Parts: sequence; C-alpha cells; structure tokens
Amino acid sequence: MPIPSSPGRRGSRRGLPSLSTHKGSRDPSHLSRELDEIRRREEELRKLEEEMKRRVEELPRKIAEHERKQQEMIRMRAVLTTTDDVLGRPRDKRHPSSRSSTVARRRSRSEERTDKMKFFLLCAVLAIFFFLLWKSVP
Repeated sequence: MPIPSSPGRRGSRRGLPSLSTHKGSRDPSHLSRELDEIRRREEELRKLEEEMKRRVEELPRKIAEHERKQQEMIRMRAVLTTTDDVLGRPRDKRHPSSRSSTVARRRSRSEERTDKMKFFLLCAVLAIFFFLLWKSVP
C-alpha cells in the first residue's frame, strides 16, 4: 500500500491541468478557463520568485548582523567570566573592569598638580572644621 504524500509545502506540487484530448474539452470557454488558471499560477510563481530574490539579496546583511551579534555576545561572556586570580574567583559583575571597552587616558602633569592641590585644600578645610568643632565642645 503506497504512503500518501503529505500536504506540506514541498509535497503539494500541483502540475499543470491536463489537456484532455476528447472532443468535449476543446470547447473555447474550457480552454480559456485553463489558460486563465495557467496565467494565475504563472503570476503566483513570479511573485514567489521575486520574494525569493529579495530574500537572497537580504541574506548577506542578515548573516553579517547575526555574526556581529554573536561576536558581541562572545565578548560579553569573556568579560563576565574572566578571573582576577588563579583560584578562579569571578570578578564583581556590578563593576565592569574591562579595559577594552573604556579607554583610560593618562592625565597630564598639570591635571595631576591641580588634583593634588584640591586634595590638600579639602584636607585643610576638614582639619579646620574638626579643630573648630573640638574647641566648641566644653
């Protein structure tokens, strides 16, 4: 007993209508109906062909985008799973420490000098504040 074909996408191939050879089928209205059916199928096939061509044209862009996303995910996993020491203690995920994502620039000497000056001035203000607080306590 033969296995029936599945009505799926590939199994539903319809052939062209058979043009029978008996005299009753040579009726002009019957032939025009068959011709209309053939034209309708031809139009469906053209639309399907255009859709497939469009998909083929979009495929390289989609592949490149997919690869870019995969590379980004690989980089993210690598950053999140790298360890700081030999024992395998994972990094704190709250503070990303990848240097590749943030480019650290070295400050110039004048910036370092002004930062040191700010630090010493703030320390002096804090010391004065504590001194005045200590003097005001009986």
